[in-house]
Amino acid sequence: MTKIIFKQKNGEIKSVDAENGLSLMVAAVENDIANIKAICNGCCSCGTCHVVIEPNFINLTSKKYSGEQQVLTKLGNSEIDSRLACQVIFDENLAGMVVLVK
Repeated sequence: MTKIIFKQKNGEIKSVDAENGLSLMVAAVENDIANIKAICNGCCSCGTCHVVIEPNFINLTSKKYSGEQQVLTKLGNSEIDSRLACQVIFDENLAGMVVLVK
């Protein structure tokens, strides 16, 4: 298990234990993180799991592929460190990562 910290839109900070090998989206949904709707159930097509990864962790996450970047671009509010939570897979290197829910 890996501890991840979510900063939610309402200002609440919630620390959760995520199972290694699962996506950030799954951990968010299983722990009732507000504003992670995951309408497409992790198919990288809806953008409702948009998050911003803390800068010192962004290079430890898997690389963005072109489909994820296309979805983020369509959202209009993406940032350099934006990711779709469905595309970020947990491992022990991400322990303590802070994620801002967009």
